[in-house]
Amino acid sequence: MEMKMKTLLFLVCIATVSSQDVHLSTEPEIRGTLSEKVSISCQISGKHSAERMTVRWLKGKQEVYTYQGASGTGKAGAAYLERANLVEKALSTGDVSLLLSNTTITDEGEYTCSVGSSALATTQLKLGSLGTRPILVMDKFGSVRSLSLSCKSEGWHPIPEVVWTAGDGQTLSGQPVKTSPGSTGLLNVLSSITLTVEDGSKVTCAIINPVLATKTQETLKISGDFPPDVSPWLIAFWIVFFIVLSVAGTVFYFFKKKLEAIKEKERQAKEAEREPLLGAHENKDKKETKEEYVKLKKELSEARVVNNSEWKRILSKKHVGISLTKGSEGPALAEGNHYWEVEVGEKKEWIVGVKKDGVTVTEKSSTSEGVWALSCSETTGYRALLPSPFPITPASPPRKLGCLLDYAEGQLTFYDADNRHRLYTFDTKFDTPLKSFYQ
Repeated sequence: MEMKMKTLLFLVCIATVSSQDVHLSTEPEIRGTLSEKVSISCQISGKHSAERMTVRWLKGKQEVYTYQGASGTGKAGAAYLERANLVEKALSTGDVSLLLSNTTITDEGEYTCSVGSSALATTQLKLGSLGTRPILVMDKFGSVRSLSLSCKSEGWHPIPEVVWTAGDGQTLSGQPVKTSPGSTGLLNVLSSITLTVEDGSKVTCAIINPVLATKTQETLKISGDFPPDVSPWLIAFWIVFFIVLSVAGTVFYFFKKKLEAIKEKERQAKEAEREPLLGAHENKDKKETKEEYVKLKKELSEARVVNNSEWKRILSKKHVGISLTKGSEGPALAEGNHYWEVEVGEKKEWIVGVKKDGVTVTEKSSTSEGVWALSCSETTGYRALLPSPFPITPASPPRKLGCLLDYAEGQLTFYDADNRHRLYTFDTKFDTPLKSFYQ
């Protein structure tokens, strides 16, 4: 009888302790180092024993670890096997802190500690990784003692703060920090700065981890002879600049002369092609005149050929959004360089070019009306639609027209795309959006 009374009294005592209001205390934020062990604290106020209580740790809604006081056993969640645990010896003093080993970036977040059915406490886990010691690299040495440096380091989490300081401790202003993911999932860090230096100058790059409040740094001492403020390299640059400018001017001059010669040959070829002209030469044999025309046409054809490198440059400007069929228009063009091709095939009547939006194109249209185009008809042949139409003499009837528009320079050039021959170039000034067309 006495033994039963003792047992009953013991159970009543347990029930009394279990039903007490349990209060938990923890730190609002826990900080630790990646890949190492961290303790996330949680303590029962008054140091009441937790040995016979149920203790649960959650990350959001994910189970991290559960301890069952009734059986005295604990179990880690699926994502925390062999990584999460409690210090069971500390349970008797109410310490239910969670031990988390081999931490990863995904372990960061809010954790909830619960004891019994009502006691809850939350804390935030933040993790950090201190990267490698910085490497200072000299990017370039400019004039007026101007030096550009880069500070590089690997293995950081989260994004660190980079501080540049001079030898006297003065903080220097660098470029915004650039980061990129490394092979291990941590960050590579790059910071750059441009500063004015002299012999004996010192500059330090310090990289600080905001979570761990630790840093690593490197100092560079600058010594040696410096170029004068007016650098010889600057003088050499201007000499080379003026040489290049002179060469470019010479090339442009001869290019312009070549274009003028081509246009003159086009004019002569067209004149020579007219039968009335042959009849007008009363004192000259028609056979001799035709021979001169054939020779002139051959020279003109050779002058019009576009070389391989220039043709590749033209094709690189191809506008994928322009695909014209008879009676269609392309999108509006208001800037840049654009190249497109139009299949005219064996058609005897067509007009191809660009026009101002809203303009109606006819065979009598011209540049004065906002139309820049080539036309073909059985009666008039090939013509550039100018106020006084200009005859064009292709080496052979073009089946595919190439159109190159340089909006800023005000140029529209037509090519026989199959033979890579330049047919005609309009020189003007565009001030409104243009639409390509084929009719």
